[in-house]
Amino acid sequence: MQLTPSMYRAITVVALPLASLYLMWRSRRQPAYKKFWDERFAWGTFPPRTSRPRVWVHAVSLGETNAARPLIEMMLKRWPEIDVLLTHMTPTGREAGKKIVMALGPERIRQCYLPYDAPYAVEKFFRQTRPTMGVIMETEVWPNLMREAKRLDIPMVLANARESAKSQREAQKFHLVMRPAFESFSAVLAQSEEDKVRLESLGAQNVKVCGSVKFDIKPNLSQSAAAKSWRRTIDRPVLTIASTRRGEEARFARAFVAKREKLGNALLLVVPRHPERFDEVARVFSEAGLKVYRRSSVLSPREVPSDADVLLGDSMGEMSFYCALGDMTAMGGSFEPFGSQNMIEPAMAGSPLVVGPSTFNFDKIVRDGLAARAMVQVETPEEAFDVFSGWLADEAERKAAGERAEAFAQKHAGATARMMDEMESLWQTALKNRNELQTY
Repeated sequence: MQLTPSMYRAITVVALPLASLYLMWRSRRQPAYKKFWDERFAWGTFPPRTSRPRVWVHAVSLGETNAARPLIEMMLKRWPEIDVLLTHMTPTGREAGKKIVMALGPERIRQCYLPYDAPYAVEKFFRQTRPTMGVIMETEVWPNLMREAKRLDIPMVLANARESAKSQREAQKFHLVMRPAFESFSAVLAQSEEDKVRLESLGAQNVKVCGSVKFDIKPNLSQSAAAKSWRRTIDRPVLTIASTRRGEEARFARAFVAKREKLGNALLLVVPRHPERFDEVARVFSEAGLKVYRRSSVLSPREVPSDADVLLGDSMGEMSFYCALGDMTAMGGSFEPFGSQNMIEPAMAGSPLVVGPSTFNFDKIVRDGLAARAMVQVETPEEAFDVFSGWLADEAERKAAGERAEAFAQKHAGATARMMDEMESLWQTALKNRNELQTY
């Protein structure tokens, strides 16, 4: 039996107690999940709109929030009349969003969680926040939310949109629910032609290919400068494993032990993707017989002991520092079936780059990067360390690999401006209809 829209609406209400249990379970590892339940369940109030017309930007977690930054920054410059409501679903996304608010102006950006996709909750969200236009980052398509936006005639944009083959198959299983949601977008701004085809197969209309705004994320210059200062003191190679996911650390620990002779006195810099796993990851490498020191207790390069095997990147918001600190990078999320984390950040830092076999979240970027020799793809952590040892033995090739990675990242910049151009006419139309929209 096919799931129908009416069945879905009923299920979202009945399932809310399960959502509270999920939050309690997550809070055991990440206490921040205990906060702001009034927003998640629409029990309290949401940030009311000011006298300015409002653009609502939804960025579910850390990656989407970082990707939203260049878009929000350009919105505020190009549309000086607006304020922005920035919403999230995870504490890491909210924390990253807080940095955007402080950097770009708390007087023009408000923040909250997006409530769960229950009919009463999304209705209250729209009634209190009253956006003139909504922008959803990447993949977050909720049927009740889109149904309510359409009912209120709020133009919605799916920006930096991507749709993997796996996600496409999942959405097609529930086409009676998902197709109307995709059809409700006024514009869909896709990262690639492949994403465009998949999104159109799900019902999306007015789909334009603009590239990925992640190529427009600028490294934090002060962090990059700090990393260069550290490198002048740490007189040994630094091998970065960036944004690791569960299961990958144990494999990299075993591989590092097995390849130590080829890697010499290299320091392994490990940066886990999720902060609630910092302690777990430290144990994994310690149990492999490696001496682990944590960034939170190592505040200067002189505090990195000469016998350290692993430096654990257990801080948030320092990815520019970590990317610039490493001599080369293997990308986490790609050595277990997670589809990879964002490899563009280390590429921008000029880091020679290795990715694993699972890259479906960045399929087009990886294919283009391999064609440009901007990255190397391998199957296992052992093979990643073999590539690293080759670069350690050939400084000229290591430097050339880093230059190719950086040139690749720079060549693909400009998606933010293209997306803004596509949204301009939609925004002007929404602005003309603003008085009508204020009545809901």
